[in-house]
Amino acid sequence: TSNTLSSSDFSQNNLAVVIAPNPASDFLNIETTLTLKSVEVYNMQGQKVLESNQKQINIADLTSGMYMVKIQDMNNHQMTKKVMVK
Repeated sequence: TSNTLSSSDFSQNNLAVVIAPNPASDFLNIETTLTLKSVEVYNMQGQKVLESNQKQINIADLTSGMYMVKIQDMNNHQMTKKVMVK
């Protein structure tokens, strides 16, 4: 299995999801009424750096920079958002 994000992973299904705060330093909060199957955080090189299924993710160990957050719900709908870590 590959742990990199590819261009085919950027499909948008208009999930009702808000990621806050952005920029963030300690935690990312995923605001949605959906049940999450997975939340994956990728660096700009496409490498997966975090994985969770929770609506709050501890990002304190990540270095400052831009990241992509891929969110998938239980119906396999997914979306990807950019997040700045400071």
